[in-house]
Amino acid sequence: MGEFEGRVALVTGAARGLGRVTALAFAREGAHVVITDIDADGGRETLTLIKAVGAQGLFLRSDVRVESEVEEMVAKTVERFGRLDCAVNNAAIVRFAPIVEETGESFDLHVDTNLRGVFHCLKYEIRQMLKNGGGAIVNQSSITGSLTGNATESLYAATKGGVDGLTKSVALEVAKNNISVNAIAACGIDAPGDVFHQWMERENISPEEAGRLFPIGRMGRADELTAAVLFLCSQKARFIVGHLLVVDGGWIAH
Repeated sequence: MGEFEGRVALVTGAARGLGRVTALAFAREGAHVVITDIDADGGRETLTLIKAVGAQGLFLRSDVRVESEVEEMVAKTVERFGRLDCAVNNAAIVRFAPIVEETGESFDLHVDTNLRGVFHCLKYEIRQMLKNGGGAIVNQSSITGSLTGNATESLYAATKGGVDGLTKSVALEVAKNNISVNAIAACGIDAPGDVFHQWMERENISPEEAGRLFPIGRMGRADELTAAVLFLCSQKARFIVGHLLVVDGGWIAH
């Protein structure tokens, strides 16, 4: 029996991309997986894939921008499975535009989804984990944030930098409560629908061309990202507090 057998994992933004591959990784390890997204069709697709590997799952259409929906999301998780052990806050959006063309509406959308959404999730996930007696949370950040920037992604970068700050501070609040809070800064993972794939499509770059941009000489596999997520959610990582783990094939080091 694996460490995640019978444990309950919640993954937001799981209709595609990094959220979907993360949810499936938990499912393959025997966890009960609750997935959420505003994309109902994509969410149901992910749920079908979870059930196909023999795991129990639940899809909830939930908008992380709306606090009451996040509160309900956690409540329904506990109603169905009795507890919440792990959470991966992955839901995010990116709109590519130079700053002179950005709008107040775009600013609000980025902040409400990428930053306020993580705040909402942390608040209610931690409330439940305090009742559980512990848990683990991973916030999906980005190298485009506190580590580096990227032209035409200024609002995305600003919000991901905010996620990094939230992660460190909240981690210190709950470390003594057996709750770990960390973040991952991923780049170049081959998970269609994620931000890097959206950038590739915008720049008309093939996976082979994209792979040559990384010192490792290729794009990252989905399992290389999910291995990092599962590690941070495991008991082996409980002495890691408020850390931003870079999974980028050497992009930042280069």
